[in-house]
Amino acid sequence: SWGTYPFPYSHATNQKMVMANDFQLLKQGDPQGKYYMPAMSDAPLRGYKGRHEWFWEPGDEAHIFPLEHLMDMYLKSVGRNTSLIIGLTPDTAGLMPMPDVLRLREWGSAIKQQFENPLAKSAGSGYVLEMPFKKTQGIDQVLIMEDIVFGERIRKFVLEAKTATGWQTITEGSCIGHKYLHRFPEVRASALRLRITEALDTPQIKSLQVFGKNN
Repeated sequence: SWGTYPFPYSHATNQKMVMANDFQLLKQGDPQGKYYMPAMSDAPLRGYKGRHEWFWEPGDEAHIFPLEHLMDMYLKSVGRNTSLIIGLTPDTAGLMPMPDVLRLREWGSAIKQQFENPLAKSAGSGYVLEMPFKKTQGIDQVLIMEDIVFGERIRKFVLEAKTATGWQTITEGSCIGHKYLHRFPEVRASALRLRITEALDTPQIKSLQVFGKNN
């Protein structure tokens, strides 16, 4: 989702344009937009099995999203250049119910564990960023961040892993923005290469990180 938008706020100026194609403009942003206004991805914590509950009700704990759903939600929101807003439901005492608190703690710990120890990381400017590993190892997830102080410059990119048979394409994409996360079947590799094939100006990569099994 592009962080730029053609209007100064989400439903401004041209409502028909915003509503066209099932709100795709709100969902995807506009790479040509002159306003920096990243999309918001919002969901209630108690939204499992179609419940979609924004207010507290007794006996509703079964609808707290399981951890695996929350991690997938994080990957597909924060990991796609949007902000994630989780709706929480205080009870009649004005407190967060303990089952909700425990799930949020569990979620925070899982995010930290997943991303605090990359196998390798790098940064730099230019159209090619190659990152060798200390040894061949299994990788299954990457994190890429543009330095958005300079704007969202990248328009197309290819991510490749150096395997025993040569460079293998892991994924191709368009927007990176503040953060791009991608999970893929494990590949054994000795290096990672990010190739920018189209950009408005010299790409500025704030962080390139790879995760997987250190063996």
